Amino acid sequence: MEENQDAIKITYAKNLSKINFNSTINVNIDSNVNIKTILDIDSFIYDKKVESGNGKAVISGKLGVKVLYIDTDNITNTITDSQTFSENIVDSSITNDCIINLTNASIVNNVLSHDGPLKINCEISLSPVVYLNIGIANKASSFDNMVLKKSEINTSTISGKVDTSFEYTTNFETRDNISKILCYNAYFCPISTSATDGGAIVEGKLYSKLIYETNDGENSKIKELNDIFNVKTEINLPFVERDCMLDLTFDINKSMTNINTDFEEGNSIVTITHTIQVCGVSIKNISIDVVDDMYSTENEIELSTTKRDYNKNVQTELITDNISGEITLNSNEPAIDEIISNCNINAEITNNYLKDGYLILEGIISSHLIYIDENKEYVQKHLELPFVINTNIELDGLDCLHSQIDIVDCKTKVKRGTIIELDYAVQICLHIYQKDSRDIIDNFTLGKPLDFSNFDFQIFLAKPNESLWELCKRIRIAPEEISKYNKDLPLVMEGGEKVIIKR
Repeated sequence: MEENQDAIKITYAKNLSKINFNSTINVNIDSNVNIKTILDIDSFIYDKKVESGNGKAVISGKLGVKVLYIDTDNITNTITDSQTFSENIVDSSITNDCIINLTNASIVNNVLSHDGPLKINCEISLSPVVYLNIGIANKASSFDNMVLKKSEINTSTISGKVDTSFEYTTNFETRDNISKILCYNAYFCPISTSATDGGAIVEGKLYSKLIYETNDGENSKIKELNDIFNVKTEINLPFVERDCMLDLTFDINKSMTNINTDFEEGNSIVTITHTIQVCGVSIKNISIDVVDDMYSTENEIELSTTKRDYNKNVQTELITDNISGEITLNSNEPAIDEIISNCNINAEITNNYLKDGYLILEGIISSHLIYIDENKEYVQKHLELPFVINTNIELDGLDCLHSQIDIVDCKTKVKRGTIIELDYAVQICLHIYQKDSRDIIDNFTLGKPLDFSNFDFQIFLAKPNESLWELCKRIRIAPEEISKYNKDLPLVMEGGEKVIIKR
């Protein structure tokens, strides 16, 4: 018998544990330059890549940093630097045909020191999700006197891995006469992604912050400009079909070498081109006929099955919420006189669960605060604000969820000198799954074990009012062959009856 290697694939999504590791960047500054004030600092991850198989995966990328500072001569400068990182994951569920999607990669802690050379130590948090392809036989062996029963399975297959990027250009307009671009930060918050044949339409918002210097006569000032841009673009993904579900993450490469600041001194328009990296997977939901029972009119066939769990996509939701809180200084710390910057803000969801019809999201927002205290000393402080978000969700049996959280706005002010008031606006993109299970055929015997590769059968659908003779002519097979494997088939069919044919 000719062997057939075809197999149905079921997708199983498994959330791996968070991976934290430290990476240190030492930025070299001219020894003659002494930092007086740090105005802003931004650490970011870009160019993430994953190679997986044989029980392990390697996650790599680049860690970048931008620092805006004033030296003792009151000269404002920006420094940028980056370094590569690589992290190994060991997990027995990682196979050669699995796809890992980095749903969240953020810097959860940042320690800055500039007593001498500038040194930045970052703790990076990764939340990988593994998509496993589980093979199921979809061909049956040709046995005499065998009757095959069918059942439908709603399942999913991975169409392919998304690894692409697109460019988006924005224009800042201001009445100021810009003399120098000092620092630029941006991030992209996706709102919706819809699959097309051979591509995807992506919609979202691009949040941007531009720090620049103005020069009007003898006065030089540092100013900040924030803006929100609506993004709608179509990206080319050759393997995607219109009915696929896309599970994507987006990252802006914020390295200054990849941002084009096109302006002239005195011009009020700044044009910036962003490179937005897209990574993730495309999952197609399909309905398949599989064999779930086999028996012979003469000999019993022993059938062994295994229950396999897999996660099916239910929906994607966007949640907008405000998170407020207060952080009090230690009693022995001098009071705050002026806040210089609250920068390098990162948010992370640490836990999620359902309770009484509500989805509970727990997490931490961290940032780096720079201020002048009452003794006129510059102070740096790491802030962490825990948060809980409750949202009503009509979904039973939630088993799997992963998310991407972005901060769209931040307000920081001092309350009575020792208490810091924080007010964040966040957007959360949720990918919600439900767990399902199916009995999958492992093996069956009739005298000797049979391999999946030996399965061989076809299923046809009858047309409305089609007679048995008309069906035989259409599929080119003798009536007795149809009757052998389809005992209850009527002489005239209503339409939609499933007819099994042994080949």
